[in-house]
Amino acid sequence: MKSAESDMGDDLQRARKAITSGFLKGNGLEVGAGHRPFPVPDHVRIRYGDIRDRESLESYFKNSEVKTGDKIDAQTFAGLDTGSFDFVILAHVIEHLRDPVGSIMHAVRILKPGAVLILVVPDLLCTFDRNRPETTVEHALRDYQDGGESTTRLGYEEHLRYVHPYLTGEYYLEDEIQRQATESAKRWRELDVHFHAWTLDGFEMLLSAVAELIPFDIEVAEAAINENIFILRKRLGASG
Repeated sequence: MKSAESDMGDDLQRARKAITSGFLKGNGLEVGAGHRPFPVPDHVRIRYGDIRDRESLESYFKNSEVKTGDKIDAQTFAGLDTGSFDFVILAHVIEHLRDPVGSIMHAVRILKPGAVLILVVPDLLCTFDRNRPETTVEHALRDYQDGGESTTRLGYEEHLRYVHPYLTGEYYLEDEIQRQATESAKRWRELDVHFHAWTLDGFEMLLSAVAELIPFDIEVAEAAINENIFILRKRLGASG
């Protein structure tokens, strides 16, 4: 018998496929697929990558059926050629990155002109982030300026104050929140949390602002169960 979690996962995959199937063609890349890769049609070719190796992914997801491939950092897409993919997929990845705008910039860079970036972002109101403040456009643009250095500690502070109690029922005193946030920020490469959280409208506002800096147009912004799906198309004539 299927669990409720499994049923929701199946529903999400069907919703993802329905929203995006007409946009996927050619040669693509998904970074951070974990054990639930994004559904793609049979006629496309897809490559997988992650910052973690297989052993680390299996431990993180507690699942041996993980998608692995090249070591690829979704923050920088370093080592990948400009204009080399027909689509790139980041599903439940961007909220983990210190500089989401920088990630979008580099993802668009590796797309061919006219190709698409699919971003799947958990909805703040439907997940364990529901009690935390939404990441503002100003916050994300500041992260773009300094790589997230000035707001990393705040991400851990919000996790400790709003997310940890929701997940565990355990509340920390303010002094302990401040102490742990300071220590966690020193080890940010090791300690994975959501540094950011958005609603559908909040992330679309961010994308609208970022579209003034990066050559893409927003083609889809649609809710799907507990996540939001955005499809960005790299403008024709864009060189980087």
